[in-house]
Amino acid sequence: MGSTEQADTYYVYNEYDQLAFVIPPNAVQKPISEALLNDLCYQYRYDGRGRLVEKKLPGKGWEYMVYDKADRLVFTQDANMSLTNKWLFTKYDALGRVIITGIVSGSSRAYMQTMIGDTVMTENGSATGFTKNGMQIFYTNTNFPYLETVFSVNYYDTYPGYNFNPTFPSTIQEVETLKETVSPEGKSTKGLAVMRLVKNIEDDNWTKNYTYYDTKGRVIGTHSINHLGGYTKTESKLDFAGLAQTVITKHKRLETDTERVITETFDYDHQNRLLVHKHQVDANPVEILTQNTYNELSQLESKKVGGIAAGSALQQIDYKYNIRGWMTKINDPLNLNGRLFGYEIKYHNPISSAKSPGKFNGNIAEIDWKNSSEDILKRYNYEYDPLNRLKNGFYSEPNATNPGNGNFDEYLTYDLNGNINTLQRKATPISGQTPALVDNLEYKYTGNRLNQVIESAMNDTGYEGGNNIIDYDVNGNMINMKDKGINTIGYNHLSLPNTFAMSHPDPIIVGQQTSANLGYLYRADGTKLRKTYSTRPPRGSVSTSMTDYLDGFQYSYREGGGLCLTCRTESAFEEQAYGNLGKTFPNIGDPPAWKLDFVPTSEGFYSFTENRYIYQYKDHLGNTRVSFAKDSAGVLEITDTNNYYPFGLNHISGMFGTSNFGGLYSYKYNGKELQETGMYDYGARMYMPDLGRWGVVDPLAEKMRRYSPYNYAFNNPLRFVDPDGKQAKDVIITGDKQKEAFKQLQQSTSLELKMDDKGKVTASGTAKTNADKKLLSATTDSNVIVNVNATSSNYSNVGRWYIGGAYGGSEIKSDGKTYTKQTINPEQTKKIDNFYNVQKGVSVLHEVLESYIGGVNSPGIGAPTLDQTTPEFIAYKNAHDSTEKIDPRHIASDVSQDPTDGKLYINKPDPKSPQSYIELLINDLSK
Repeated sequence: MGSTEQADTYYVYNEYDQLAFVIPPNAVQKPISEALLNDLCYQYRYDGRGRLVEKKLPGKGWEYMVYDKADRLVFTQDANMSLTNKWLFTKYDALGRVIITGIVSGSSRAYMQTMIGDTVMTENGSATGFTKNGMQIFYTNTNFPYLETVFSVNYYDTYPGYNFNPTFPSTIQEVETLKETVSPEGKSTKGLAVMRLVKNIEDDNWTKNYTYYDTKGRVIGTHSINHLGGYTKTESKLDFAGLAQTVITKHKRLETDTERVITETFDYDHQNRLLVHKHQVDANPVEILTQNTYNELSQLESKKVGGIAAGSALQQIDYKYNIRGWMTKINDPLNLNGRLFGYEIKYHNPISSAKSPGKFNGNIAEIDWKNSSEDILKRYNYEYDPLNRLKNGFYSEPNATNPGNGNFDEYLTYDLNGNINTLQRKATPISGQTPALVDNLEYKYTGNRLNQVIESAMNDTGYEGGNNIIDYDVNGNMINMKDKGINTIGYNHLSLPNTFAMSHPDPIIVGQQTSANLGYLYRADGTKLRKTYSTRPPRGSVSTSMTDYLDGFQYSYREGGGLCLTCRTESAFEEQAYGNLGKTFPNIGDPPAWKLDFVPTSEGFYSFTENRYIYQYKDHLGNTRVSFAKDSAGVLEITDTNNYYPFGLNHISGMFGTSNFGGLYSYKYNGKELQETGMYDYGARMYMPDLGRWGVVDPLAEKMRRYSPYNYAFNNPLRFVDPDGKQAKDVIITGDKQKEAFKQLQQSTSLELKMDDKGKVTASGTAKTNADKKLLSATTDSNVIVNVNATSSNYSNVGRWYIGGAYGGSEIKSDGKTYTKQTINPEQTKKIDNFYNVQKGVSVLHEVLESYIGGVNSPGIGAPTLDQTTPEFIAYKNAHDSTEKIDPRHIASDVSQDPTDGKLYINKPDPKSPQSYIELLINDLSK
């Protein structure tokens, strides 16, 4: 940080070289005490077998773990669950696959471990099984049979015989499906995940998910029966490389509803780059969502969106990049030329260099943008501290009469952990030219927990203020926010909020309160299914609105007194950006009924209520900037515009804004849905853009121990995006050749990669190629964790020699996620790339993508065998072939072995003599 201040993190190990404490920067310069350890440090304890059995994250209570003899995690308990002596359990089959999860009652950790003793906790399939929570479960229940609640059940190999099973499809889009009975070729679903049952947390309704495969073991169909009795079915036709050519989605909310059918087709070029994406709803005309063109480096150069004919696109969107492959332009904000939006990113070449000098490390120095409805060039200049945290966002309008008006400036300071200490925010003045200071916030902490926000600007058009104390539960979850009128927040066992109780002084009737309640229904895997929002003004009837979230299809229901126009929550606390003034709301006054609102598309949404496609311009972070569509007369119109402060709050623009709210228009910052509390729902956590932080501890905080577990995007929200409220996801590189593997991976892609001290790789920038897109997916997919062991060894994790890299299969762990294994030797991959004269790092990228694709398509399937008819080998072969198609730069090695000394060589044709080959010694197995 400077000559007198350092931001160091210390790792303390016990006598067995086990990590015992992590002391983050904010704790280093303070005297060690129990309070300091509990508030700021990570603490770990192990049993005699070296297994982690107790841990404490900063701001959270102790968590406990219990294992069986096979060292598999069987019981876990967090601090909230310990208050009621509840434990989460996981049951496994004989192959170590997760089959049942749920809750049991228990006692202390020591007692639970003693109870298990030296038992390998395994259950087997059963024709009769047992019943729990209204569901027949076709497994034995021998070990700890006193189950209180079952949350999920996984089936493998064969489809269980439920009476609610749909008819098994013998073919899907004229492609034969893989059966559970062994075919003459020896193929079957043995080794594959075929069905999953997931219970709702708040009630005993279940979602039933089925997966169907083709004879190559690739997923070509799914059938999900939702908790209401309806379904969503997908049918995919894949090409040889595994790319989808046609995807048909069929959906009903209820079994009695009319089926909605969505048909999508995809056309690719010879490099498997997407050229045309078409979309059809029911029997409506086919819409061309995108027509893509690429430059010589396979970067997306231009795309045309919308229209029913190739020559009648609604907009053309052009992209520019710098020499490092980073996006620099979306159209040209200085010359829109009929475009609705333009956006320019400047890294090292800002115009206003006095405010923000050029950056060469990936930080953004300046952004210009303009939308055609306002026709005002707008600019932000960004200044960072030595830890790359955003310090200042300077707003200007370069072509205005008062260019440096600073109307939407944002200034921040931090502590060493990245907790925001102060935040100042400005907004457009109601009168005059001097911007109004709407927020002057000082944050008060205990450890990383925000206890109080002191608002001295006394202007509730930004953060509401009130200087109230904020309380937390023992898991570090914020349980009230009285500054926002939130009196209580309740959480489920996943630390997802399921109830909000709110009240506010009524602005019309002095001395009276308007109350509101917000509730959520979740599946046990954390998927949000329903939101219920009710308001009760001091005079008038209760208004209740509900939203159902079903596999992307979003429904709404409203009854009662209509919109509560006096409720601040109805405007999501951004009254200037989301106010009801001047807005109209169709269908209010109609008899209450569930209505299908919209379904997302790759370029925006299809609105069933408006019977039209809504397209969206998004910036490099996925923030919705401009929404547009054709009106009833076929004329292009802008339906919604959004401008954001650096940390995501919508610009506060006097008393009227150009932003819509509600339904699809609530998906704004990062493309996430804005809630009635003013928070954005990211899936794992709720984000507060007015405060620039989360209200609960990061579920993956241990992967970023140097940072506050409540920080947003490492306090660099212009460069990083948080896809789901956890971390930027997981490709993890370990091993003695870790740094060399990471170096080669960076050389293979135009994305900017970073690797933390634990080997976790994060990616930012624009994906130019299919390989880039897949790598970006690998780093942002919360369901698949790619583990790469970069080593100088010539042998894989299963003891076999390999060339360059080896796929080690995957396993599904107790958290429901798939963990893959890949072994690579960067010394070999470097030789291979040079030998075949391909771009540096292509071989390492191939190995990473192969591992990820294998985990996605064949979760829980182990390392490939030498027998090419087994599910393990088929899973590997599919992953390998798909990766070859996604990144055709990679050349599969032609391997030969010297029969005398056993040395391995790779070969390529000799260009001077086509009948001969050039050999390269790649692996001496005698070593």
